[in-house]
Amino acid sequence: MKQLLIFDTDKVMYQRLSQALSGFYKISTFTKISELTEYLQQFTVELLVLPVSEETLSDTFYKQIFERSKDIAAAREIPVIYLAEKANPQIEERLLQLGMENYMIMPAAAEMLYRRIENVIELHSLRKNRDFADKYQDAISFSFAELVDCRDETTGGHLKNTTQYFKILLEEAIAREEFKEILHEEDVRDLLRSAALHDIGKIGISDDVLRKTSPLDYHEYEHMKTHTTLGKEAFDNIIRETGGSRWLYLARDIAYCHHEHWDGSGYPSGLKGEEIPIYARLMAVADVYDALTQVRPYKSAYTHEEAMQIIIEGKGTLFDPSLVDLFINANERFKSVLTSRSNCTV
Repeated sequence: MKQLLIFDTDKVMYQRLSQALSGFYKISTFTKISELTEYLQQFTVELLVLPVSEETLSDTFYKQIFERSKDIAAAREIPVIYLAEKANPQIEERLLQLGMENYMIMPAAAEMLYRRIENVIELHSLRKNRDFADKYQDAISFSFAELVDCRDETTGGHLKNTTQYFKILLEEAIAREEFKEILHEEDVRDLLRSAALHDIGKIGISDDVLRKTSPLDYHEYEHMKTHTTLGKEAFDNIIRETGGSRWLYLARDIAYCHHEHWDGSGYPSGLKGEEIPIYARLMAVADVYDALTQVRPYKSAYTHEEAMQIIIEGKGTLFDPSLVDLFINANERFKSVLTSRSNCTV
């Protein structure tokens, strides 16, 4: 049975709550902070119930007790539900200022109170699991990215580099009014996780093509181009089995579309202009910049200035013109990353 704590200096209130909830939970009640603290150090609880009143938030003594109990719950990562005996806009405003998680007016039917408490507990659990899921997804993403880098020895840290350049362009774009409707701050983490996997399909490319130390012939190049469709297929399989999540859809589209060109001359589908997802257009610039500035067995590295000129020449043909303008504005940041990378390899 789930364990709830009720903390209140009003015995009548917590006795009423105990009676209402005792059929659903194991209830412990406290009127002293010292007892509450000691109990939480020894036992696991699912939720802390804090009855509040005008006295609770105005009288100095009760206010200190209330805020201390709230802080203890936060430190122990225990969700809190606040209960009031009557509606009071001043109390509600004060609770909002204090970071209220949930609030309910009493008296309430026992079943209604139970359902609200269960919702608070479930939401808190989902938030905690989301944090774990984020770490889990990050670990999987970057582990697979490193596998691709290990297979393609000729590109030396390409996935890490392009993710850094992609992040610069993404930050520049999010700061611009023209991209407000299509790029959002809350997507940054998912996009960075996705960007690292843009070449995941190269795992399916044969070694004699992937590690060739001279330029590819026509047939080899056609085989290399399939890394975009292989990447899409891999993510489609994961999405089908798991039901998908936003970052998987983003990763799929970046992997599939990052070699499309603004004028429709790219591959694999010949998409053009805004048919190409914005984040794939961002990756196209980052991807080409890194490819140009890296040493390859069949070419020397271009300087920052040379790579910048080539990208500018591709404005409106290979690349989205507005993103080339972003690149020009942020080019010193690109140069800084390139310089630090070069210094690390000396």
